[in-house]
Amino acid sequence: MTTGTSAFTHSKTFIMTQIAYTLLALNLCFILTAQVVESQHVPKTCQCPQVQKRVRGPFSDLRITPKGPSCLQNEIIVTPKKTNKPVCLSPEGPQGKSLMKCWNRTQKAGINHKICLRPRQRKGKQVKSKKITS
Repeated sequence: MTTGTSAFTHSKTFIMTQIAYTLLALNLCFILTAQVVESQHVPKTCQCPQVQKRVRGPFSDLRITPKGPSCLQNEIIVTPKKTNKPVCLSPEGPQGKSLMKCWNRTQKAGINHKICLRPRQRKGKQVKSKKITS
């Protein structure tokens, strides 16, 4: 009868080993899945922690970052010609709204957004023409 008991013990050991390997494999899958999900996390950070309502021009560059997964608001970054340092402009202020509107128009029309950096002519003011003397 020792052979029957020995076979039973062998079978029990085999089953316990299979369970241990299965649990180990499941644990490994869980750890790998957790690492992949964690590595895909993108922190929500904006480029502009502080914004100004108005920035004196003229500007040499304009960059607009639409809101998305990394930042929940539009960001307007202008570079004044005098300082040549980028400044964040509030998209809620009149200057920011005007630049956003111009930028959206240029994106739809497929033209260069640098046109938005040109100073606008004021209503009622005409360009002075030079007098030609003969």
